[in-house]
This record gives sequence, C-alpha cells and structure tokens, in this order.
Amino acid sequence: MPLHCAACGRPALPERNGVETFVDYRGIKWCPFCAAIRESNDGMRYVAPPSPGRLVEASLDDPLVQWDDCYTYRPKKRIVVAKARTEIQRAWELWDGDKSTPNAKYVFFGWLSRFRPYFLTFRCKGDPWQRVHSWIIQYEDAREAR
Repeated sequence: MPLHCAACGRPALPERNGVETFVDYRGIKWCPFCAAIRESNDGMRYVAPPSPGRLVEASLDDPLVQWDDCYTYRPKKRIVVAKARTEIQRAWELWDGDKSTPNAKYVFFGWLSRFRPYFLTFRCKGDPWQRVHSWIIQYEDAREAR
C-alpha cells in the first residue's frame, strides 16, 4: 500500500525533477504541506514536535489514523485560514459524495471533520461550519462564473 499523509491524504510520490514530495526526519516520512518543518541555523531541516503530517500506509477510510495524527488534547498544529480555505475547496472539488442534495455541504463538513480534521483547525470566531459553508458557496459561484 503506498504512503499518504494522514492529515491531508496526499500521496508520497517518488522524487520528481529533484524535488522531494516528502521530508524524511529521524526515519519517519512527513508531508511537506502539513508538518511543522523548521530549519536550524546550520541548515538542517527538522520537524518540530508535536506535528501532524506523518506519512502512513493505513487506509484513508480509517478516521482514527487522521485523529491520532492531528490531535493530542488539542490540535498539534493549526492550519492558516487562507491555506485552510484552499485545501477545503480542493477537497470539495475532489470529494466523491453526492453534491446535488440540499444537505451536501453539511455532509461534506462531517466528512471533513472525520477524514480531514487538520483542515478544520484554523482559528475563527464563531462556528467553523459557517466559515466552511461560505467558502464552498464562494467556490461554487466562482466555478459557475467561469
């Protein structure tokens, strides 16, 4: 089974044109999009603990793997709001659920909270569902305008 990020679901692809699609730190492979990757003064890259973004072989359908990777008692790392918006809209586009039903966005939010909890760790005042709902509506409006 190929490796993929437990937080965002991206696959760890083989090196392309000299660019790594993962970071290897202490024998563990990490997703460069989700992990808290830092660089020391001498130029060595490391992953600041605790951090989400471990590459795992487990099934993408196992929510315990995602929760274990993204949370301790609180989020290990929060995603920036702008990045969360982009990732959630990308996930909406790739989501294979039925988007034609009236409650599709709410079902998608449940899917996000179960299978992509890292995307919902952004900081916001109020209910994250309202923010995610508005991002999906904006994405759909922009797609229809094209």
